[in-house]
Amino acid sequence: MKAVLLAGTAALALCVGGAAQADLAKNAAGTRGKAVSVHHAPARGAKTLYDQNSGSGTDGLFSQTLSSYPQYDEYLADDFTVPKGHTWTVSEIDTTGFYDVGAGPAASVNVLFWKNLNGLPGGTKPLLECDNLTPGGGLSTGAFEITLPKSCKAKFAGGKKGTTYWLTVQANMQGLETSGYWAWAEATTVHGNQAAGYWYGGSVETLNPACNTSFQTIDECTGSALDFAFELQGNDKK
Repeated sequence: MKAVLLAGTAALALCVGGAAQADLAKNAAGTRGKAVSVHHAPARGAKTLYDQNSGSGTDGLFSQTLSSYPQYDEYLADDFTVPKGHTWTVSEIDTTGFYDVGAGPAASVNVLFWKNLNGLPGGTKPLLECDNLTPGGGLSTGAFEITLPKSCKAKFAGGKKGTTYWLTVQANMQGLETSGYWAWAEATTVHGNQAAGYWYGGSVETLNPACNTSFQTIDECTGSALDFAFELQGNDKK
């Protein structure tokens, strides 16, 4: 990753208390940690629909709410494309991630899906939002196995040409003095569009101020073009 991430990492790891919060405000890029990729076998009758869950295991960006510091809340998002003529019903999402400046665990996670608009998550509202979910595995490590409840109807059509959608996974954390932070691990390569970020809490200093008011590419916000590690499981109807 580029210097903006590495510089932020070193500073964040050495800070405590208010100093760490101040550093978080100045470094949208995130941190370095020890992630272990999760590859949970699909449930009976399901299959792997999409897989870029090949995290580097060391670098990640924060995607979280902080109940003690809501001014640093943020969304990360990454895209996937449903092939033409297919309809995917997503039943599980596996993400590689890790905790930083604290051992966790997250209180719960939020899952959001967005439509694609000119290569970014589009619209003022997500297509689907499923909040306060408890992962079936990975709460202790930050590598989440998230089973979607029946009330979360994650069904996506590929249409006649294939259709791109965006996924956000966001951990609900408390903050430095308690749970610490949660970082979504960087994927080894960029698939499709590079990932996007939206630091809607308003207090994180990004390279482009527009990143505090809407989704922008990760490169515009942090100086690094990258993707995040995740896998979608469920059913595929042709």
